[in-house]
Amino acid sequence: MKREISKKNRRIVVIINYLSIFFILVFFYAGINIGWNVLIIAGEIIVIITAVMSFIYLHIRTHLWKLVHTSIEELDERQIQVRYESLRYSYSIFSIISLLVIFYHSLTIRGDVSFGMLILSSLIYLAHTLPSSIIAWTEKKI
Repeated sequence: MKREISKKNRRIVVIINYLSIFFILVFFYAGINIGWNVLIIAGEIIVIITAVMSFIYLHIRTHLWKLVHTSIEELDERQIQVRYESLRYSYSIFSIISLLVIFYHSLTIRGDVSFGMLILSSLIYLAHTLPSSIIAWTEKKI
């Protein structure tokens, strides 16, 4: 199995992956607010499959997930630097997105527990995938 994916293709898959996570939320809340019908259920299933497939293709197949989640003692100097830079950028982005979501949530005052739990799950996913997505987006070769 070839693990090298061009920078352009990695960027496309990063976009697809995060758009699919966004549309999981869109279809879920559409189903809750307007009712679950065949179109919404089909859309939800398609974007879930897209999210899983793009995650496997981008984070698992390229070993970026492993790079970001490996003990620092097991990495060489270049890998440590790449990981450090990705973490620095990703947690800055994550902090801003989290604050915006919390701000939006507090303005709309949605008392729906499922709303908060799915948003929280999405933010946790974002926190874990942003570092390897930053590497996929920025590095010429991985």
